[in-house]
Amino acid sequence: MDMLSNQFRTLISKINYVEDPVEAAKKMVSSIQQLVGIRNVFGDKKRSVTIPCLFITLFFGGTFVYVGTFSQLVYLVQVFPDKSETFKALNCISVTCVPLSKYFFMWFSSARLRTIFELSHHGVSLLPEKSAAKKKMFGTLQRARYASWFIVANQAFIHILYLLMPLIFTVFGNDRYLPTTPGDSYGLSPKYETPFYEITFAVTCVATAFSAVNQTGYIVLFITLVAHELGHFYAITKTLNEIFTILRNPNGSEFNSEGIEDSINQRLIFCVKQHQFLIYYHYKIRKLYKVVFGAHFVMMTVVLVTTLQTMNEWDGRNTILTGVTGIMPLFLYCFGGELLISAGQEMSTSIYTCGWELMEARQAKIVILMLCLAQRPLYLSAAGVFIMNRETFGGIVQVVYKIYAVFN
Repeated sequence: MDMLSNQFRTLISKINYVEDPVEAAKKMVSSIQQLVGIRNVFGDKKRSVTIPCLFITLFFGGTFVYVGTFSQLVYLVQVFPDKSETFKALNCISVTCVPLSKYFFMWFSSARLRTIFELSHHGVSLLPEKSAAKKKMFGTLQRARYASWFIVANQAFIHILYLLMPLIFTVFGNDRYLPTTPGDSYGLSPKYETPFYEITFAVTCVATAFSAVNQTGYIVLFITLVAHELGHFYAITKTLNEIFTILRNPNGSEFNSEGIEDSINQRLIFCVKQHQFLIYYHYKIRKLYKVVFGAHFVMMTVVLVTTLQTMNEWDGRNTILTGVTGIMPLFLYCFGGELLISAGQEMSTSIYTCGWELMEARQAKIVILMLCLAQRPLYLSAAGVFIMNRETFGGIVQVVYKIYAVFN
């Protein structure tokens, strides 16, 4: 019994401790994206596109485009200008455009992602061994891994439920159901007649799997990059708090007066270098996401508007699923952006309260320089216009409701 418990504890320790969190995150994202044919997410020069990858890409991508964009465009042409059916078609088109844009993002961002993850390795290497800052960074990255596994489980559950509900309704009911697709046709063919219904359901399953896998990899990547930024913020804040502790209680320190001075100098140099690196690292991430955030900002606003417009015309199952699909990515962006802004404010407070008034003039000037730079917060933006934070999320909700009120 004791041997089994020791083996279990060893397994848990291996799961909880990751020697290289950067490579662990890369492997996780790569493993997910390979399922939809993207073999080289991070621009590895040793990897190249293979024929099986191209086949998977064409199969999954082509199926998704047919089920989502093409079929709903055909239906939109057929029902226009009927208000309720037009909104249903627009709702499905906008919902399917979001995962498709993420797929293109993951395909064409490999060079930029390679640069960013090289910077991530460099940023982790700047942390002193066995320091509180490094422990804080690794703790933040470990929580990001837990969040990533939660996203994997959440996406799997939602998309399985998405397919399971119409299947149960079909088996135990008198009618045939398909997931959140308006109309009686799928592209150029009817979708409820045998054998078209069986074919359509199989094609829908393939398209749903494509959407689930691709969006999961995209979200895990976003969580990982935000966690790295947060980790650097927290590492700087932790070091500044250590400086405050040393200055406020010099008698409790293990160093003499000269040792205390050297310790503070080392910590200040670390904070300045880490802050310089953080500004550059954030610039790369913000540049990476600026365009795709802007596109998603527009798409998801359309999703929310059309979801409200179809609330009374479509059944509750479709409304809830499409509404959640539209609002969750936007909430994720705004929540991640808000965490970055809050971490920056916390760091700014730690800079001001680190005990600069007790330092020598040269050290105090360094702190003042950092404080001036910290007054310009680091944030994520959509197309360089809208800042991703809670105010933006609340503003979008208000605008969407006003548009809904105007149309009704």
